[in-house]
Amino acid sequence: MNFRNGIIPFLILNLLFSSCSEDEKPPQGTFTEEQMATILTDIHLAESRVNRLQLRSLDSSLMIFNKLKSDIWKKNKVDTLAYRESYNYYMSRPEIMTRIYEKVTKKIEIREKNNNIKL
Repeated sequence: MNFRNGIIPFLILNLLFSSCSEDEKPPQGTFTEEQMATILTDIHLAESRVNRLQLRSLDSSLMIFNKLKSDIWKKNKVDTLAYRESYNYYMSRPEIMTRIYEKVTKKIEIREKNNNIKL
């Protein structure tokens, strides 16, 4: 009984530490942190652009936003599936997503400073 009391906490701690490994490689096809930051910057600027239009119709807003997203995919040469998979990967790793959003913030600040807010 004493052996079990010692091994269970050891196994739990071992699982926790092994799942938090910094050396974990993203799955093949996952965008780099820099690519994600660039795409997310464009997406947030597109959202802001649509909000500034102050359209009364949600359908119109969605139509414009979807067009802008399509332009973002073309500009960055990515497809929606690859973006979704990369986004899901990083969202399940908050420490990495925090780093990405720090880059997004810096990119937006630089673009605002240079008056280059357009996509």
